[in-house]
Amino acid sequence: MTAEHNHQQTAPPLAAPLWRNFWFIAGAITAMHIFTLILTPLGIGPDEAQYWYWSRDLDVGYYSKPPFIAWGIALTTGLFGNADWTVRLSAPFYHLGAAAFLYFTAKRLYGDRAAFWTGLGWLLMPGVLLSSFIMATDAPLLFFWSAGLFFMARIIDRPVTKSSPTLFDFAGLGGAIGLGLMSKYAMIYFPLALGLALLSKPLREKLLTPPLALTAIVAAILFAPNIVWNMQNDFQTLSHTADNADWGAQLFHPLAFLEFFSGQFLVFGLISFAVFLYVASRRATWRLDHWNFLLLVFALTPLIIVAGQALLSRAHANWAAASYPAALLLITGWLLQKNRADVLKASAALHAVFFVLFTAGVLSPALIDAVGLSGAVRDLRGWTAQTDEIMSFAPGYDAVLVDDRYLIGQMLYHQKDSEVEIAAIDPNASIDNHFEAFRHFDPTRMKRVLFVTTRSDAAHVDYRFRNIKKLGEARAEPGAGESRAYTLYELSGYYGPPDGVYPLKNSQRSD
Repeated sequence: MTAEHNHQQTAPPLAAPLWRNFWFIAGAITAMHIFTLILTPLGIGPDEAQYWYWSRDLDVGYYSKPPFIAWGIALTTGLFGNADWTVRLSAPFYHLGAAAFLYFTAKRLYGDRAAFWTGLGWLLMPGVLLSSFIMATDAPLLFFWSAGLFFMARIIDRPVTKSSPTLFDFAGLGGAIGLGLMSKYAMIYFPLALGLALLSKPLREKLLTPPLALTAIVAAILFAPNIVWNMQNDFQTLSHTADNADWGAQLFHPLAFLEFFSGQFLVFGLISFAVFLYVASRRATWRLDHWNFLLLVFALTPLIIVAGQALLSRAHANWAAASYPAALLLITGWLLQKNRADVLKASAALHAVFFVLFTAGVLSPALIDAVGLSGAVRDLRGWTAQTDEIMSFAPGYDAVLVDDRYLIGQMLYHQKDSEVEIAAIDPNASIDNHFEAFRHFDPTRMKRVLFVTTRSDAAHVDYRFRNIKKLGEARAEPGAGESRAYTLYELSGYYGPPDGVYPLKNSQRSD
């Protein structure tokens, strides 16, 4: 199944309609995502609030993530103002861009029909539908991962022009890797998979050439600022990423592995993941051509590594999302070669139904409550009223101190115009998140403070303040059967470390 062969088999009369149909559908899906972002009553979540806060102070690194997500939010909020939908606005465009790169990659490798079904398959993938609604690091990561596959296709196979790959192609590959690393460190799987792909002699002959040095140089130049930032900040992001692996406890969790594995059917799609497992398990797939080998390596490398992480400790289902651009290219080409377009149609139809149900749910969360899934969106509801209630206690205090990363991000977002300063105080004598590191309690200025805690007591501060007075509680009900409460205290008479900061320690908390 070579790229040249499939281009010869493409029926010219179908090319134009398929091209028009794909871009019309892609535009309609993206427009629907934007429409949903504007109209949904679900607010931004704690992580999104944190990313928004980062975007107010642009840098080349932050405590728990590389900086690209903050740059994107700064762009969209700078253009359209601060609103929940503008914080999220770049997400559907990242995925539209990823779909475009995959469309052109599939067109080059397998022809026009594969391009149509690959692009459509990406936009309807359940994980992509969710990622188009929530602003997270997966969206830019997958955009640059898909771009990397596109530039590799240009380098390895140029079936139409028969021309040699250009320096632009190698520089583009380096740019995709470098900016991918600036989006999420999971992009490191890409050069790792590329190294494994060089085990194939045909791929080695095409890729392992002098211009590949340009790829490495461009990637290094783009990623270097984040490395320098980490060096200047005690390697906070790298340490946080290592802490998330949580290898300090018992290293065998079969149930976590099963949960992760079953989650892949939800991320990639029930039919799609089943087909991928079948294709990947067939020995003949590995021998068909060098592109099958390359796509298998790029799909399996993240999946196997993260599955191993799940078995040893824990892993969220989306941690292997980088597997699916290559996996989608592979199964689409394979199914069309086997004349099984009906499987692609069935998968697209199933995902379209999910798209409709998902969109209905986020536009009308009462539907989510009705089916008993309120917990899935509890962190997206009730923050405006709850932070308003907390700030009603704030006048007269030097600052509002918060011991919860979720809450302080929402406080800074929803109470951005507050005249009372909002700051973080660590609850466990260690720095565990961005706010504790860079927006921490300053005892030289904050003498009498309002303290907001996740606990029903003052255990997080009673060893640091002499005068503690309970004021009340701020409670929200973010959905049927859901509750979120914070207790408020007045604090004064601080006697902890002079600067209010405890030494940086490793933490097992995930932010």
